[in-house]
Amino acid sequence: MALRGHAAIIDQFTTEPPHRRRALGCHAMQTLTHHATTNDATLGVLSATDAGRALYETLGWKTYAPLAACVYRP
Repeated sequence: MALRGHAAIIDQFTTEPPHRRRALGCHAMQTLTHHATTNDATLGVLSATDAGRALYETLGWKTYAPLAACVYRP
């Protein structure tokens, strides 16, 4: 997570397969959110897979816009 002004940007957040379904992602996101809000963040920004989005929405995140993954290989 990076704090920039009043924004907290979370990138490349993942839980490795052997550790999934144990509430670790939930706990880590709650910890990051607490750190961000205690440092005056009022906006959280992240991109999510469909599976990740389900977790984030249970934690109060809302989808603002869909994100398309693009790759350019000349």
